[in-house]
Amino acid sequence: MKNNIILLLIVGLFTGINSIQGQSLKDFLNSDAVKKAVSTVVDSKVTAENLQGTWNYLKPACELESDDLLKGAGGSVISSQLEKKMQDICSKAGITEGKFSYTFSADSTFSNTLPKGTPLNGTYSYNPETQVVTLQYAIGKKLTVTTLEGKISRSGDNINLLFNADKLMKLLSLVSSITNSTTLKAVNQLAGQYDEVMLGFELKK
Repeated sequence: MKNNIILLLIVGLFTGINSIQGQSLKDFLNSDAVKKAVSTVVDSKVTAENLQGTWNYLKPACELESDDLLKGAGGSVISSQLEKKMQDICSKAGITEGKFSYTFSADSTFSNTLPKGTPLNGTYSYNPETQVVTLQYAIGKKLTVTTLEGKISRSGDNINLLFNADKLMKLLSLVSSITNSTTLKAVNQLAGQYDEVMLGFELKK
C-alpha cells in the first residue's frame, strides 16, 4: 500500500511540475520534491514519541482492512453503519468528548480516564513498525491483568485506536455496564460478518 501511494505521489509530481521537462528521470527521482513526498508518506506512521501524552475521545472510528470490502461499493455503507452503532454504544457508555481519554507515559505506563469512577491504569508496549499497542490493564485489588491489543493509525493530527470487534467488546465491558445491551450485541454481530473489521475511537491530543 505504501509503495502504491509513493508511486502515485511521484506520478502526480511528475505531471504537475513543468520545470522537470528538461530533467532526466533519474534527476527527477533524486529531487528534493520527491524526497519530501516520500518522507511525508513514511512519516505518517505514529512513533513511540508521538504516542506519548494525553489523547481525548473525539468520535468513533472504523477501519475496513479487507480488500474485497474496500473495493466494493458497500464498503462505505458498512463503515457508516458500524460508526453509527458505535456512536450509540459510546453515548450509552458515557464515552463522550471530555469524559474518556488515554494518557501514555514515557515509562511505559498508561492511564485510561473513564466517564465515571476511578481511572484504569496499567502498562503498555508499542511497536511503531506494526503500529500495534499492547495494553495491560491492572484490574481490581488483586491487580488482575487484562491484556488488549489495538492498532494505532494516524488521522490527520489525531490518531485512531482500533480493536478487533471481540477485543473492543472486552474493553467496553471494563469501562461500562452495557455489555448485555441489544445495541452492543448488534454491533458485535454486524462486525462478525466481515473479516478484518477494526472498531474503536478517534482521539485528539
